[in-house]
Amino acid sequence: MGYDLLIRNGRLIDTAQGLDERMDIGISGGNIVDVAPGLSASDAGETIDAGGLIVVPGLIDFHAHAMMLGGIGLGTDLDTFCSSTGVTTFIDGGSTGAATFPVFKEFMMDHSKTRLRAFLHISTTGIADLEVGESTYLNLHDPERAAAVAKDHPELIIGIKARVQKDVVGDNGLEPLRLAKHAASLAGGLPVMVHVTDPPAPLEEIVKMLDPGDIVSHFLHGKEWGILDKDNRIHDFVFEARQRGIFFDVGHGRNHVDFNVAKIAIGEGFLPDTISTDLTRGGMTRIVKDLPHTLSKFLNLGMDLSDVIAGATATPARLLGMADRIGTLQKGTVADIAVFALETGDFQFEDAEGNALQGTTHLIPQYTVRQGQRVWQIS
Repeated sequence: MGYDLLIRNGRLIDTAQGLDERMDIGISGGNIVDVAPGLSASDAGETIDAGGLIVVPGLIDFHAHAMMLGGIGLGTDLDTFCSSTGVTTFIDGGSTGAATFPVFKEFMMDHSKTRLRAFLHISTTGIADLEVGESTYLNLHDPERAAAVAKDHPELIIGIKARVQKDVVGDNGLEPLRLAKHAASLAGGLPVMVHVTDPPAPLEEIVKMLDPGDIVSHFLHGKEWGILDKDNRIHDFVFEARQRGIFFDVGHGRNHVDFNVAKIAIGEGFLPDTISTDLTRGGMTRIVKDLPHTLSKFLNLGMDLSDVIAGATATPARLLGMADRIGTLQKGTVADIAVFALETGDFQFEDAEGNALQGTTHLIPQYTVRQGQRVWQIS
């Protein structure tokens, strides 16, 4: 049969199917229609030779920032930046709340070519000003209003976000999280993503407030009340939280990953469920850079390639409730595909604490296919 686009000779890695094999992908009408070795290129409209390259589902950045009123989101650079880094789905991690989400939708979501979804901040203003802790103002935390906006936009809003960090909540402790949980319940049982860097209370108290499907973000920080006990071992309650269905998201950002904590977690087999960037303009130019760079850090920290890929494809797709459409290379799904070279050499990575990691491998984007169309290739 003829294909609009044929990707040939690549090493396909799709953890949703347990696939790691050299095969071809045939694409027509924006969907994957064939996955098999030796597909015919005779009447393909376009062909990509992926020999020696890794072919994975389009990356999902599960926690980043498309829009902040303070001007540090990606803004109009979103589509260009995502396509050049293999990202086809971008989840905004609470930049906007009930009062500011309509602006976000009108000026970004309605025009974005990248699939764009959002966690809605429990504060009505979202993260409007990083110099002012939005959760010090509890009168801006309106669960009923947040739930109403979420219910009005069920295809766009995937959960509720709360930031429980000391300088964000002031004297309000975990009350913003309680209000976020209430909003999520009113909205029909949406998940809550909670920011836990430098929290105002022990992490154990935070996870006790969470339900299966909720997400702990920034869990690899090295500040007080993190995942490690006094002996630098992972707390038992952290393992127990995962066992009862709580997910753990990297959310790298400029302040949220300590390589020392990450090495201990990986060494104890406590791998991230999702590997995300928490990307802002500042992060782009400094330690985060992009999602492939962040994934490469975890490769060099000791994670297997398949687990790293899963953290930006199959697992976030499942959390989004979209595992039947994205995050996989399965026949019949949307043809969102990223092609990478796994380069070897000397690469240096940095964490939020100024620690350096000398690495030997790096994922380098080569091609990005979004809904069956080649939208970017390396020059």
